[in-house]
Parts: sequence; structure tokens; C-alpha cells
Amino acid sequence: MSRRYLEQRHIDLDSGRSCLALEPEYWQAIEVLVYEDSWNNWRDFFDMQVLPDKPTDISLASHERKILTVPPFEAWRSDS
Repeated sequence: MSRRYLEQRHIDLDSGRSCLALEPEYWQAIEVLVYEDSWNNWRDFFDMQVLPDKPTDISLASHERKILTVPPFEAWRSDS
């Protein structure tokens, strides 16, 4: 995957500042969730919804993609 396609945003973690690179479609999905759940910004959403359950064996970007894609997929499977 071309890094030029990824959109980078910075976030401050307990371990220090980090860069999160995701495809623009994932950032759009995050912005929709932030808006619909009445969060102030995407960083607050990450602090409360993404970081607490992050496993140590995968990257933050992989964990975020999983959070955004697994629930709709499971709902689709249960409807089938």
C-alpha cells in the first residue's frame, strides 16, 4: 500500500506522541462516529473507545481498523 494514500494524524499517548496513518475512508468513518456519539473530537473518541481495549500485540492502526470493521461485519453475518 502506498504511504501517500494514507492520511496521518498525531495523537498523544501515555507512551508519548504517536502518528496514526489510516486510509481516508477510515478517517471519514471515525468522524461520523465522533459526530453521532457526540464526542468533542476524534482524540476524545480514541481515548475512551479505542485505547482502553487495545491489545499489545497489534498496532494502533490495525486495532482501529478492526474496531471499525468487525461490528458491521458481525451484524451482517447475523442477518444472513
